[in-house]
Amino acid sequence: MFGIVVGNKNELTTEELARYRSVYCGLCQSLKSRYGQIERLTLNYDMTFLALLLEGLYEEDEREKEIRCLAHPTKKQVVIANEFIDYAADMTILLAYYKAEDDIADEGKVAAKVLKKLLHKDFLAVARIYPRQAECVKTSLEELSKIEKSPTGTPDEAVNLSGRMLSEVFVYKEDFWADTLRDIGYELGRFIYLADAALDYEKDKKEKSYNPLFLMDKKPEEIRDIMEQAIGSVSFLYDRLPIIKDTGIMENIIYSGVWQQYNIKVKEEKNQDGK
Repeated sequence: MFGIVVGNKNELTTEELARYRSVYCGLCQSLKSRYGQIERLTLNYDMTFLALLLEGLYEEDEREKEIRCLAHPTKKQVVIANEFIDYAADMTILLAYYKAEDDIADEGKVAAKVLKKLLHKDFLAVARIYPRQAECVKTSLEELSKIEKSPTGTPDEAVNLSGRMLSEVFVYKEDFWADTLRDIGYELGRFIYLADAALDYEKDKKEKSYNPLFLMDKKPEEIRDIMEQAIGSVSFLYDRLPIIKDTGIMENIIYSGVWQQYNIKVKEEKNQDGK
């Protein structure tokens, strides 16, 4: 679920990379200041994209400062703070909590049980502030879990539910841009689910776990066209937004970054088949 919506750092300029890191570090600091040190373990680049997207759209004033942290004790890091980074931190907690809950239901992971317990208080606080987002993530995951456990579930239903789960997370507030942001979250969620399915293909095959690619009778390299449709929709919707700030970073993520892990997976599969 996490780790797909990231930048291709090799194709970012020095200035863009520094900016990208400052927003990422800002998200980390927001998690720390609003929730605590443990909650920083949920930090991910996926929600950094959300923070960049919302800030670029709404053009909120931001605060910048230099700090030292445990991850970078010798050199001060530039961190950015604003309400959209705080919102991304809240959504990070929400998604991490429900992912832990889902992992417990699917595999009974001990680590997930510990994380869920640690995040419980923070999750309740976020859910009270953002009931729309919390309810959407909760019901989407519940329905998705039923499909993944049912032999009659269709891959389209599963992929679409993953999209629905992210759709409300991308809507910061109900306004003129809400529907476009909702659609971006939906299409991005669909892409992420397919990418995760491709990455987990061999593991799921070995463990006889649910994977939509099995029902589609396709291998990871055979779903690129479907994934291109989803991310193409994200690109189309993104272009409709009047964003001029950090466009180089966001376009890098949409056009290149999201494909990185999938491309590596497909290359590995081809190399194995060629042996």
